[in-house]
Amino acid sequence: MLGEQNTQEELLTAFQRDAQWWKSTLESIETETQFIEKLLNAHIYKNNTPNLFERLQQFKQEVGTRTLEAKNLKKEITEYEDKLRGFLECQDISCDTYYLENHKVLKDCFEEFYAGINDYKTRIYNYIGGFL
Repeated sequence: MLGEQNTQEELLTAFQRDAQWWKSTLESIETETQFIEKLLNAHIYKNNTPNLFERLQQFKQEVGTRTLEAKNLKKEITEYEDKLRGFLECQDISCDTYYLENHKVLKDCFEEFYAGINDYKTRIYNYIGGFL
């Protein structure tokens, strides 16, 4: 577990590594959501499919929501990275605890987003895969 027996330098390195991975993953997700938007707007679907328009509209609305969530999360991570610069200046336990708690909150937020976007991609690929 981070923080139990790590030095501040080790914690900072771990925090920065996590933040970089999160941002890199979000950049990949941005590319994927752009592809999904193009896929949803393509004219490749059979017109006689029941509820086709409604399902595509639902997926389009959700991709917009997911894109906005990714953008907001990326902004939060960038702000978090800026705050990490003050971590080594901390000299007391309460300050270390503050950074550990903030990291955990952001990590949990990222993991929840990541699980949700993967579920979304699975649902859309399963739905659209039936047409292709």
